Amino acid sequence: MKTSKYVMVIGMSAMLCVGLLIYFKIRGQTPLTPSHKLYSGYEDERIFMRPDDLSFPATSLIATPIRLPVIMYHYVEHVKDRGDTTRIKLDTSPEVFEGHLKALRLANYETYFVKDIPEILSGKKEASTRSAILTFDDGYEDFYTVAFPLIKKYHVRATVYVIYDFIGRHGFLNKKQIAELIDSGYIEIGSHTLDHINLKTAKPEIARKQIRESKRLLEQDFHFEVKSFAYPLGALNPPIVEMVKEASYSAAVSVISGVMQSDENLYYLSRIRPGLFMPGTMIEYLENVQK
Repeated sequence: MKTSKYVMVIGMSAMLCVGLLIYFKIRGQTPLTPSHKLYSGYEDERIFMRPDDLSFPATSLIATPIRLPVIMYHYVEHVKDRGDTTRIKLDTSPEVFEGHLKALRLANYETYFVKDIPEILSGKKEASTRSAILTFDDGYEDFYTVAFPLIKKYHVRATVYVIYDFIGRHGFLNKKQIAELIDSGYIEIGSHTLDHINLKTAKPEIARKQIRESKRLLEQDFHFEVKSFAYPLGALNPPIVEMVKEASYSAAVSVISGVMQSDENLYYLSRIRPGLFMPGTMIEYLENVQK
């Protein structure tokens, strides 16, 4: 009797699996697996992408990949609310961040802005074989109060992606702080849209406005050219990438993990998370990681 029950359970499981495969085949889709997940900067908001989401048309550009680590930070602070798990996951403590900068300096690394990447790839700008780019998403106020003093102390460069409509809100950079960052010469300000929306699920006219207007307003307010862009939540696909190109950005960063950059992925540059290494292992990681 027990054997019959086991046979019945196994048979029902097999039928369910076959049914799912037939369903996805009819829809022309592949079931999502962990390898198809693209994680956003927010660990509790996962953006799923099918394998064909990044199938861009063939390009005539000569894509010669170079190792150029782009590191993605968010908060740099001591998180006071231990119940704020999202903030904790995205945080790098001031001590660890300073350790990163110290490690880069001791290893004779040069830092660049994201806007420098197109010229580095084309050979117009000579770059060190030991190069790194520091990026900060969302434009939190702790960048100004904690990270910026350390950046000046170690004489490194960084790119900060600002959400335009969040400027001046509690916990975010205000206009006076942004102006000071720009004037310092250590900081590039890039766009992170108007409201940090998911561009993939937005209507095309809304997505286009978020991409274009954030650039225009930043340039109008701060009198400089915005050259690079970061996709909110890491959400992108070919139509969104084309909108970024049409808005006259020269480069854009993604949350796709990797350290190799080329003309081919100039508008979805790979980045790595600082949680992958500690100060003592940072240089070893940057020099040995392949993708």
